[in-house]
Amino acid sequence: MLGKLKRVLGIEGVKVEMYIKLPIDKEEKVITGNLKFTTKRESVVKGITVKIIEKYSRGRGKDRLVDEYTIAQLELSDSFVISPEEIVEVPFSIMYEIAQSEMDKMASGSILKRPFVSFAKFMRKVKSEFTLIAEADEDGAKLNPFAEQEVEL
Repeated sequence: MLGKLKRVLGIEGVKVEMYIKLPIDKEEKVITGNLKFTTKRESVVKGITVKIIEKYSRGRGKDRLVDEYTIAQLELSDSFVISPEEIVEVPFSIMYEIAQSEMDKMASGSILKRPFVSFAKFMRKVKSEFTLIAEADEDGAKLNPFAEQEVEL
């Protein structure tokens, strides 16, 4: 009974660690790395999802708005069995494309407009943060193991 509850909640199940190759090549627009899987009991991983989330915030105080966008997603459907004390490493490479706002397009089009656009973004407190998330689909677990890391893009 207790073992079944642990399996459903993911306790003593698969653990995921993410290692990203730094520095990230911003010209190629690709992030490469490895996912390291370990477990304390035999488990089956049915698939892996790697995605990049952009958290876009702007405004100040009570007028602050925050949106989240998935800018890239990679599905790895490789299924594998992992045994206790075994380490399984899975390499990944995810390509991304960052959407530019109208202000960014204006700034990249003219050197003279760049300082004004930067100042306007500063005044509106515009900020983008990027997070890389890897989630494994563990067989029998309701709470899937995941790893996340903030990245500079």
